[in-house]
Amino acid sequence: MRAGLVTGKGQFELLEMEDPTPEIDEIVVEIQRCGICGSDVHAYVEGWKYAPSVCGHEWVGTVAASGRDVVNVKEGDRVTGALAPGCGRCLECRNDLSQYCRTAWSDYSGPTGPKSGGFAPFLCLKAERVIGIPDDIDTDDAALIEPASVAFHAVRQSRLQVGDTVCVVGCGPIGLLTAQVAKAAGAGIVIAVEPDESRRSLALATGSDIAVAPGEDLHATLEEVTQGLRADLVYDCAGIPQTMQQSVDMVRRGGSVCLVGVTGEEARINPIRWIGKEITLNTSIVFTLEEMKATANMIQDGRIAVAALRNGVVDLDALGSTIDDLAHRRLDAVKILVDPTAG
Repeated sequence: MRAGLVTGKGQFELLEMEDPTPEIDEIVVEIQRCGICGSDVHAYVEGWKYAPSVCGHEWVGTVAASGRDVVNVKEGDRVTGALAPGCGRCLECRNDLSQYCRTAWSDYSGPTGPKSGGFAPFLCLKAERVIGIPDDIDTDDAALIEPASVAFHAVRQSRLQVGDTVCVVGCGPIGLLTAQVAKAAGAGIVIAVEPDESRRSLALATGSDIAVAPGEDLHATLEEVTQGLRADLVYDCAGIPQTMQQSVDMVRRGGSVCLVGVTGEEARINPIRWIGKEITLNTSIVFTLEEMKATANMIQDGRIAVAALRNGVVDLDALGSTIDDLAHRRLDAVKILVDPTAG
């Protein structure tokens, strides 16, 4: 089979690999769709040492084969996946930190993980890492369960309280999904902060109360909405260094910021402005299988709308050029899906 991998800064390759065979506790998933994540693009632009198993992690597919000890799913089931539950044996698990289980993280993005992600026709992984998907969720929509779960986890990690005025910085897929989850979780007013006009319109269409450009428009909006107090909470979903300080400047004294977008670049901050406001900073990455199940339910019943975020489907031959187009802003798309069996 062919597998697409980011192999260095500005480098994407289609590599020939053997079709996988499951061990006793593994399954092989035939991939139907895999979304191109912002982290795939960041890895390509910034030259991360990018785990092959993470390159293409927004996948959905059907179980094609399973090991003899697998009981949670069967062949033909449609599934998606995340981190495995804690192993119960590692140092983190023994200290009641199973959500940070080193064994699970190694299986997800470390040396023991799969040799590729979902940018391939087949993916072999531990069966305990997957959940079944409700039959009435469209396959293309199901490919967005993973990024929506990132948003779900971020809102849980944050200090959101019912009625809060919330800013969501960056209206890429994670920002648009985080805005929806925050609203569903009880945010009083959700303000989407985004320089691109079309993405501001999409934010309004998917449930944000207000959408403004950063700068003077945002300042005026916060003055009007909060009578000068500023936001209670900001989710920084932009994934660029500049917005970290800007997000802190948007919140009131005693407010909080949750970092959701990822970048490997260094960020400059003004510590006295953080300390002077007594800011609380939370960070968020990945999610649990239980959170993924809850997210799938919210997509199923319409509390999270994902169809409007999808812009099209490409095959493996077009994947490298599509990532390059996204990296250099030649392509204005929120979410591109990949069909690794097409062509």
